[in-house]
Amino acid sequence: MSSKHRMVFLAGLVCTVAAFTSGVATAQGSGSPCTLLTQAQIDAALGATVGAGQAIGTTGCSWTAPGQPKNMTVTVAIWPPNGFGTMPPIPGLTKTELGGVGDGAFYATIAGLTSLSVKKGNKVFVLHLYGVPGDARQMAVEKTLAAEVLARL
Repeated sequence: MSSKHRMVFLAGLVCTVAAFTSGVATAQGSGSPCTLLTQAQIDAALGATVGAGQAIGTTGCSWTAPGQPKNMTVTVAIWPPNGFGTMPPIPGLTKTELGGVGDGAFYATIAGLTSLSVKKGNKVFVLHLYGVPGDARQMAVEKTLAAEVLARL
């Protein structure tokens, strides 16, 4: 499998995990997901310059920094709170609790991709990074961006 196909497969798998753990996505009255982060906040956390946010339906937003040497992308998606914290039995999927962020937060990691799910009251959001090497770096950037999102909820 080429690295491009592997990345698409893994991105799909992470999205599937997020959907399974959170249920069907619905907006939670937080306005457009593209207003939850600014380009400047993402640039500072990522260390690269991203373009304007692009809506993903009504519940998500994506920002991309082209060619760094490959594209780096940050996404945020709003999810309903039901099922928060549950994990499907997928081989290789690990869950790591993160204290001190919102009312609850955890990382889900599989095959070099890490996402951060955060709950605050009845609001849940999930952050994903693509094209950022290393779980530790992904976790650090996601935690930084989660603090920015929490400030706007």
